[in-house]
Amino acid sequence: MEKKLEVGILSVVNQTARILSKSLSFEDGAEEFLKILYSFWDVPHSYVALYNREAKILRIVKSFGLSKEEVEKGVFKKGEGIIGKVYKSGIPVVLSDIHISYYLNKTGLRDRLSGRETFVAVPIKVGEEIVGVLAFFKDFKKESVEEGVKLALILATMLGMLYKLSQRMEQEKREWEEEKRMLTEALSENFRIEGIIGVSPAIRQLGELIRKVAHTDITVLITGESGTGKSLIAKAIHYASPRKDKPLITVNCSAIPESLLEAELFGYEKGAFTGAYSSRRGKFELANGGSIFLDEIGDLPLSLQPKLLRVIQDKEIEKLGGEKTIKVDVRIISATNKDLKEMVEKGEFREDLFYRISVFPIHVPPLRERKEDIPLLVEHFLKVFNQRYKKNVRLSQRVLEVLMDYPWYGNVRELENFMERLVILKDGLISEKDLPTYLFLELGKDKPKNLPGFIEATEKEEIIRALEKTGYVKSRAAKLLGLTLRQLDYRIRKYNIEVKRF
Repeated sequence: MEKKLEVGILSVVNQTARILSKSLSFEDGAEEFLKILYSFWDVPHSYVALYNREAKILRIVKSFGLSKEEVEKGVFKKGEGIIGKVYKSGIPVVLSDIHISYYLNKTGLRDRLSGRETFVAVPIKVGEEIVGVLAFFKDFKKESVEEGVKLALILATMLGMLYKLSQRMEQEKREWEEEKRMLTEALSENFRIEGIIGVSPAIRQLGELIRKVAHTDITVLITGESGTGKSLIAKAIHYASPRKDKPLITVNCSAIPESLLEAELFGYEKGAFTGAYSSRRGKFELANGGSIFLDEIGDLPLSLQPKLLRVIQDKEIEKLGGEKTIKVDVRIISATNKDLKEMVEKGEFREDLFYRISVFPIHVPPLRERKEDIPLLVEHFLKVFNQRYKKNVRLSQRVLEVLMDYPWYGNVRELENFMERLVILKDGLISEKDLPTYLFLELGKDKPKNLPGFIEATEKEEIIRALEKTGYVKSRAAKLLGLTLRQLDYRIRKYNIEVKRF
């Protein structure tokens, strides 16, 4: 009999070991594990509860022999009931009588047991950290309860290994998905190069600079006003380089809070700060072998600038909370619309870092300095947005002349946004009278205007802007304009303004 029991226990251990080799998620592995307990060790009722750090509760994630309603009731606070106490103390609990007061019976399972079962609960550990509890009901009959608890501890240790493996696999899967998403996004059909479309001497010179620098590994600093297409230049450099098959990772230094930027760039180890429940690779590590584009580098905090300098000089990083350095092979491309030389003089940017990131400076000229490129850009945007919105918008020659005369302070981005809006609002041939008033304000400022026509055109434009801003909710647009709903409805009819329905 003793030999038969020993064979049964070995079978449970062997079958559990097989789960570890299957690369299953923790929940799938736990489900198979509980079935093994039933098949090879005669455990008809069992469950695994994991601790949720955010909710601060233990919840049953997988069970065998429990109904859906019983599982949903299986929620325990830290230190509450047997499950909560085992989690808090890390000490196994064995109850031969489950009718005692401190067995809370939260699941309600006790009500349908025979009464001969012993309840066993043991902690599931990953190293020294307790992550959950394994609990089961078993009629030990002639078997030794002490030996049963020893087996339960072994099995809980194996569950801890499964938990650690699945966490690592999940983390690697997330990182792989992020790399895939970034690479796919960069290489997708929607990757547009309109920012460097043109025939002007400035654009031809820009193209020549890109071709020359792309095949090197030197750092590049792209300067220019907002909307000139600096990010597109960075992509053009990367995809013309030998690193094109590796990731291009973009980081906007002004969009990430200073407190998070270091972790975003360099990654962190588990426990480095509150909420760091697992280690994570930073953008430099993700970009290894490829390029990293540091947009708005003028907003990089002074506290992080020495660390970036170290990456450039030594080609190595150190994670937050980490003690070892990690070698990285990354090409650094930066961009800014600020005057970094002036920032250096004011002590707002490190001089040594400035010279290291600007080995090869590229300046992108504003659109108003290359007006001969506007017709090509307009033609490109018309094609893109006509296809997207299934329209057939065309421009008269006079409209094109107005667009060429306008200074476009927002550069290519402003022109793109304008063309998209024009295609959405209009159809067919666009004439001068269809254009918004503000386009003419920069032209002939000293010329007298037809006052009634000017007021009506301005009023129509402001109503359209308010409707767009409020998602075409007329009551909100009226409030924004300082009109009553009735007054707004009158003007919408008067100017024949289309109110979109979403």
